[in-house]
Amino acid sequence: EGGASEFRPILSNLIDDLLLVRYLIEFPAAEMLLLSISHRLGSDLLRASSISKSQVEATYLATAMDAFGKITSAVAGTLQQNRENPFKLPDSMNPGESPEPKEEVNRCFCGRGNLDTFMVDCDRCHSWFHGSCIGITKDTVPDMWFCDACTLQTTILNQAKVFVRSSNGGSKVLTSKDHNHVLRQFLLSYLSRTAQSSSSPPQADRAREFLIATWVKDLTLEKNNISGKAGAFDLGLVRSHAIAQWLPPNLDQNHRSTSSLTDDGNQRIMSSLVASSELSTSFPRLLGVLLRLMGDKMPSLRKLSLKAFLQVVNVDPTLMTQPSVRKEVSRCFHDGAISVREAAVSLVGDYVIHSPHLVAVFHAPLLERMVDKGISVRKRAVKIFRDILLSNPSYGGRATAMHCMLQRADDRKEDDGVRDLVHETFHTLWFNGKAFEMGKSSLSLIPSEDPNSPGKTMTKAQLYCREAAKAMVEVVKVSGSSEFLTSLVKGLLFGFNEGDKDKKTAERKRRQEDSRNQCNTLVLSLVELLLSFEETRAHKEEDGKELVALLSTLSVFSQSYPELLVPHIDTLVPYLKGDNGAKKYETVIVSTVSCIVSLSSSHFSSAELARLTGGELPTDLVNIAYKFPPSAVSSAVEALAMLANHPDASAGNIQEKKLFTMAVAFYSYLLKNKDKTNDFSTMKKSMRDNVRRALSVLGSICRFYECHDGFDSHNLDPNGFSVISDVKQLHFSGNVLSSACFALFKEYLDKEDEQTKCLALRAMNGVFISRPRVVLAAEQLGIITSVISEAAPPSVQIESLRCWRDILLAEEQRIESGAAKEKMRAQKNISLSKRISGDQDGDSCISGSVLTKHSDRLYELTLSKDEKVRQMIIDLIGHLLRQGLINPMATVPYLLAVQGDVKSPATRSLALKLLINEGEKRPDMLRQRICAGLKQAFFFQKEVYPHDANGVPRVTALLSRNEGPKVVTDTIFDAVIKESAIRNKRAQRQGLLKGIISLFEKDPDSEHTDADQLPLLAFASEILAHLPYTALNDPLFIVYHSSSITALDGQSIINQFAELLGGDLCDPNSEEDDIEQAANKKKGNFDPNEFALQSKSAEFGQLCVNACRILPLLQLKIFLRKAYNISEQRMTEYVPSEKERIHEKGVSICDTIPAFSCIKDPIFDGQHNINWNSAAKVYASFRVLMRDSEVEDLHVDTEASTKSPKKKSGQKRKRGDSEDALAQASPKVSPE
Repeated sequence: EGGASEFRPILSNLIDDLLLVRYLIEFPAAEMLLLSISHRLGSDLLRASSISKSQVEATYLATAMDAFGKITSAVAGTLQQNRENPFKLPDSMNPGESPEPKEEVNRCFCGRGNLDTFMVDCDRCHSWFHGSCIGITKDTVPDMWFCDACTLQTTILNQAKVFVRSSNGGSKVLTSKDHNHVLRQFLLSYLSRTAQSSSSPPQADRAREFLIATWVKDLTLEKNNISGKAGAFDLGLVRSHAIAQWLPPNLDQNHRSTSSLTDDGNQRIMSSLVASSELSTSFPRLLGVLLRLMGDKMPSLRKLSLKAFLQVVNVDPTLMTQPSVRKEVSRCFHDGAISVREAAVSLVGDYVIHSPHLVAVFHAPLLERMVDKGISVRKRAVKIFRDILLSNPSYGGRATAMHCMLQRADDRKEDDGVRDLVHETFHTLWFNGKAFEMGKSSLSLIPSEDPNSPGKTMTKAQLYCREAAKAMVEVVKVSGSSEFLTSLVKGLLFGFNEGDKDKKTAERKRRQEDSRNQCNTLVLSLVELLLSFEETRAHKEEDGKELVALLSTLSVFSQSYPELLVPHIDTLVPYLKGDNGAKKYETVIVSTVSCIVSLSSSHFSSAELARLTGGELPTDLVNIAYKFPPSAVSSAVEALAMLANHPDASAGNIQEKKLFTMAVAFYSYLLKNKDKTNDFSTMKKSMRDNVRRALSVLGSICRFYECHDGFDSHNLDPNGFSVISDVKQLHFSGNVLSSACFALFKEYLDKEDEQTKCLALRAMNGVFISRPRVVLAAEQLGIITSVISEAAPPSVQIESLRCWRDILLAEEQRIESGAAKEKMRAQKNISLSKRISGDQDGDSCISGSVLTKHSDRLYELTLSKDEKVRQMIIDLIGHLLRQGLINPMATVPYLLAVQGDVKSPATRSLALKLLINEGEKRPDMLRQRICAGLKQAFFFQKEVYPHDANGVPRVTALLSRNEGPKVVTDTIFDAVIKESAIRNKRAQRQGLLKGIISLFEKDPDSEHTDADQLPLLAFASEILAHLPYTALNDPLFIVYHSSSITALDGQSIINQFAELLGGDLCDPNSEEDDIEQAANKKKGNFDPNEFALQSKSAEFGQLCVNACRILPLLQLKIFLRKAYNISEQRMTEYVPSEKERIHEKGVSICDTIPAFSCIKDPIFDGQHNINWNSAAKVYASFRVLMRDSEVEDLHVDTEASTKSPKKKSGQKRKRGDSEDALAQASPKVSPE
């Protein structure tokens, strides 16, 4: 018991000591002890993998694995050292002549140079050694002295002449076995001399005897091993020679026997023998044990073995190149246990940092772990890529790694620690000028000429900044969008909305300051990259993607720091001509540059504005409106409108004139063709395209051009909009053109074809954004109601929802940017008091208020059978919730319902994100609204997915997915529970479960259960059966409350059946009755006349319906007991108020149990006629389950009463043990 914990420190310390002395000559038994211990530890670990988890002592396993890892890593270090510094000995018996050196060479093993000190010359190789290193002073210089290498060589050759086999046939080749015999003799001679000296340690003689004994044993085994490769030495002679030395010789004999070596020579001999020992040769077996345990069924063993293997890899990283090792580590990347995956990622992280040239091998697996569900795994993966990128910013896989990191940082659900790591990484890589100048990375920079200063070489900081700019462009190219990069740059410049109470506030402010200072250099580098690209491009179609990436990266800074783009606007304007040699990407190119011009225009000086508008810029923007698709048209019109609205623009400026001319032209075209047809889908394609372009351009002009005197009155007349037939009366002032366009758009909205309706609605949206009070007029005219009504086509509904989203975002941006305040100041008829006390933008809430009025219809759209409509309405609801325009309590049930949208993962994911956000703001909301959400989810599936392909109703709360060879059953609410705070808070979980169980309680206002409610109860019971429970208290809580309902209401229904059928009222369910027997017959239909039930069909059927309310709970109790292996004793002991037991945490459902189902055939058909077969089956099932429940509860009560000791006087009762409570409780309910 306890795993003998008091002996574990002794084991650990013993292994540490043995590893320390294994290279010491005086402790030759250390290697043998380590071999024995490693064999025992390996056997224990392998045996632990084959027995049940309950029989394994976890702490001993941790100690054993740590010790096993220490031994294995020590052996790996020995083998690696021997490979890198091999001990070279002669392999030939022919003595070689030592050539006379041409110059004196210092070969002293200390590594020092020719110091001004006493040195000794080797009389054979004539190399020089420091006297202090070899233990010789000026007074003790021998007549002849040989260095270690020469001594070993001559000794081996001399002993070869003595021990070589006479039958060798003249072979002159010496093997490693022969070398080992000579090396052992050297150690034996050293120990013999040490044992004879007066100051010898007591263990020297024992070490000498142990060395002789093991030598003789190995010689005997080697001699008996016929199959092994024999050396040149005669093993019998060597064995006799070793035995003859058992008695310690006198000092003179010892000196004559073998030449002595220096301490360094003896140490090298010991290291060579250790590298060839049995422990070292067993390294493949030790490594195999670790690899075997890395794939064990026990997560704890897998994790421990990975950590032990990490010790080995830290010593010898080349092991990771072995295919078997890489295969097992790769498997651990997808292990089911988070701790194992984290250990595998940590292992690979240390490996790739120490061996950066092999990082590409694990690049893809590490990217996968960046989105791992374990926070610790994601954090470790981010740290690894951070270290890789900081050490090598030009890393080949940087684009995909950075893109994945940006995704993690942009995910609102991401852990703050992971997000901060990503921000810090990008700040250091891209925005920290000091880090570039200090050259913290290993990036090799090739000096190049500064394009801004010919003749001068770029500084190191400029070179690093150019590399950072290249990395940004690569990230945008991989992402296909600049959205993530824009979010990062804005956050680094202006903060990530973390608040100012965090401990890292000062650090974040420092990052913001560094980022602002570095932006100008980054923009310069991006422009230089753009110019270099244009100089070297071949104008191929493939170049378009690179050009788009460069321009999109520049647009990131135009959104964050637009004034930095002003000096480079002349470089970008030529791209607006639309002849960039990349036909596939021309629309994106002109649209991106138009956006840059729009965002930068407010920072143009009057001279800059005059120069640009006096050139070809306005004409190029107009040409885009005539030639390119709507996405580019909107951007071009916005740029032209921004230039026309510039504060320094003169009245009647060229850009305003071109804008008005274009508006009149497209207005005239729409006016001319509005009465030609009611269905433009029947017209020619050219006309449809022209109508589409005209509506798009006019809508954009109405949205972006601001009339200086175009202020709407508070009481805007909805009937005051009319189409102006005479285009000469059109003008911008007073919103005349905008009002006429609105009336014209309305006529096109009334056309029959869906495409024209959508285009007109999109154009009308431009008027709504620029003039919010027109939304009130549209509401009064019924336009809003019609476009989101049930009669509207799905495409029109989608477009209307998209328009509302754009309106909300535009209003939000106008308020946050200060444009609303500036617009208010521009009004001349507003009083000073109103400016001070009034709202900054009184019109900002109009659109939201109108939309809130239609909230009921918006909720109804979540039940639309069109997938795109459902996705669009959830997106819009998200914006409404964020802006506080709808009630979250009313919205949450509909978001919960969408979790049942099994055919649209994107919609489910978006609704889940909104639920998590609301759960963080209001923790009790999900618990409070779970019942309403469950009902709504049931109605959602009933409405959206009423039947499957075979016409069978498919309303279900369960989802199946394959997880390897097994099929896993989840509920539609699993993700909500796992992602929200409910899972970690017991009170929240119990409140949620109690809310669902309350659906099964009897309605106090009605004596009977409504048959229409039964499918909903079956739906709820499926959720209760398969929710992701992590503690045994949760299923126990359900069983406890289910027993309370079934005991009271179930017994009441049994008694009512007895009264109706004339049964025994004292014990109505003691045994199987005749109706049960008839219902359980497999053949034939149930005959009610046999039991005189025909006249009681209504009453009998209703009681069966009442029983169907209880049946799911009876089946649920049985299911949960089997699924979570709950004992009867545990059910007896449980009370809802008890604390969670530690060993009952981390439970999971049994893999082999089938999915829960309690769907029954209807008792009554559509004409309220009873289905006797179904009713009889319900009757029989209900009685059987109630009898089993009674027997089970009575057995539990009896068992508890026999095992529980009597209460002593004065002992406190448990909650719920009062006399009244016990007297009133049903006998089927646990006493507690």
